[in-house]
This record gives sequence, C-alpha cells and structure tokens, in this order.
Amino acid sequence: MFDFLLDIEVFRKSLAEQQAVIKDFWKKAGLVLSGSGVELKPIPREWTALGHNYFSVLFIAAFFHLGIPLPRLRLYARINHCLRSWVTSCDNLLDNELKEMIKTDLPEGATVFKSVHTILVTDRAFFLFLFDALDDGVISRDEMEKLLNVSLSAMTASGKEEAAEERGADYSIRPEEVLYKIHANKTGRLFTSPLAAPMSLGDIGGERAESIRKGLFHFGLGCQILDDLNDIGTDLSRSKYNYLAACVIHGKNREERDRLEGLMGLHRSDPDLYRLFPSAFDAVKKEMAGQFDTSLSLMKEGGMPFGRAVRTPFINALMVLFNRPEIMIRLRK
Repeated sequence: MFDFLLDIEVFRKSLAEQQAVIKDFWKKAGLVLSGSGVELKPIPREWTALGHNYFSVLFIAAFFHLGIPLPRLRLYARINHCLRSWVTSCDNLLDNELKEMIKTDLPEGATVFKSVHTILVTDRAFFLFLFDALDDGVISRDEMEKLLNVSLSAMTASGKEEAAEERGADYSIRPEEVLYKIHANKTGRLFTSPLAAPMSLGDIGGERAESIRKGLFHFGLGCQILDDLNDIGTDLSRSKYNYLAACVIHGKNREERDRLEGLMGLHRSDPDLYRLFPSAFDAVKKEMAGQFDTSLSLMKEGGMPFGRAVRTPFINALMVLFNRPEIMIRLRK
C-alpha cells in the first residue's frame, strides 16, 4: 500500500537496514533460546517486507536524514526494534491479543505466555546488542549505561497512561483533551521514543531534530485516531479512552449519542463499528488528515523527503484505510 515510498532512495536504504536488524534480532534470539527447550522458527518472509515494517522504516529514515553515523544508526535501529517488541508484547497483555514479534514452537494457544516470553527474550537480545556495540567501540561504558536508562524512560509516559486507564476512562472530558492529554502521552510521545537514544548520546539535536520529533508526535496521534476507529467497540467495553467516542458524546447528534450509550459495556470487536457514527466520523476523519498533514510537513522541515508530491499520496493511502479495516489492523504491527 505504501510501496511508492520505495521509489525514494532513503526509504529503500532504510528498509534494507531494517531487514538486517530483523536478521540480527533473530540471531540474538536464537542465542538466547539455545538450550532452553524452546525452538526458534525461521523468520516469516512477510516479516521483512515494507508492509510489516512501515514505522521502523520511517524511524530509520529519520536517523539517516539527521546524519547519524552508520555504526551508531545501526545500533539505534536495533534498540528501536527492541522497543517495538516490548511495546507490542505489552499491548498484547493489556488488550488480550497476540501480535507476535518472535516465532517459536510454543503452543499456538499460549497467548499470554508467548508475550511474556517475547519480553524476556527481547530484554536479553537488547543487552547482546549493547555488548556488541561496546566491544566494537561504537559506544563507551558510560554511553551504554545511558542507553540502559533511556530504553525504559522513553516508554514511561505511554506506560503511565496505560496504567491510569486501568481505572477506567472519564468520558466527560472533551475530544481535544482525549487527543492532546491522553493520546499525546500514550501514542504521540511513544512515536518520538526512537529519537530518545541518539538524543541521550548527543548524536542529534537542533531545529531539524526538533521538527522531526514534532512530526513523529503528530504522526503518532494520527495513528492513534486510526486505532480508535478500529477499536471503538473494545474500548467502550473496557472503559478506555477513544477519540471517536469523545466526538460522539460531545457532538450535537442525539441519535449517535444514544447509539453509543447502547454499546457501553458490551463486547463488540467488529473493526467497522465506527460506521454507526457518520456525523462524528466526518469530524474524526478531518482531524486525522490534519494530524498526518502536519506530521509530514514538520518532517519535511527536518529534511525528510515529504514534499507535496509525496505527502498527497501518503495521506491518501492512509485515508483509504478507513474503508479497509483488515489493513488498519495490519498497519498497527
């Protein structure tokens, strides 16, 4: 769906780097699992394609445009893959889902343990990446300690928001508060976390880095709106914040508010449930398009190749996802 990005050299290079990251991550996972009684399966072919790595490729492209030296860039790409694995596995546990980051011979039905096991394996792979970088002179001992700290702190804001939501959502707060207070921490800042490692070591900084950081923040908000459309049924059943729900509750359409109230507490997971709220959906669609346009404009200011000729098809492709829930789900990986 976003294959047009591969017409741009930096995205081709970034995909090649991410493919190398996955292979190295698999190698480290194999070392960790050796003798454990759990066998690592081969990397699924589709896991190395752009369709499975949109966000990782975007982050690596940002590293390239910020001029990070290649040895450090490759370390940051590996740290980012660990962050991705931790976040995905934690989301699995919080949402009772299973989006796998490692394929093993563990039983198919072991939804919870597979996620726990992935967190444990990833933690050890992360240390192996750091030890490699230390041995190769890519980082110093002090820098290694900084990366140990930032690898957790970069996810803390998102984690605290998830923890707060376990108490249940306050549906009285307005849509802009859901977006810029709740989702800003849960997803906006999470999308800036790949920059935390190079920032902590002083490899990036200044106006270009700040523009890209802000761009990634708004990209995260746009993606969270997509998630909220897909997840409105499960969010309502679990009393979680949802931007579409907030727009319905605080909107002027009484019929849609009554329809939403009827869904409270029910378990509905159909990904196109948002179609029940066409009036609120129009406002949400406009907001999402604005978030993505702001995001790509800011990243262009940071030097990334997001001129209008690229921004328009990129945003159009994202807008198509409203009518393709099965792709929306895949995009979240």
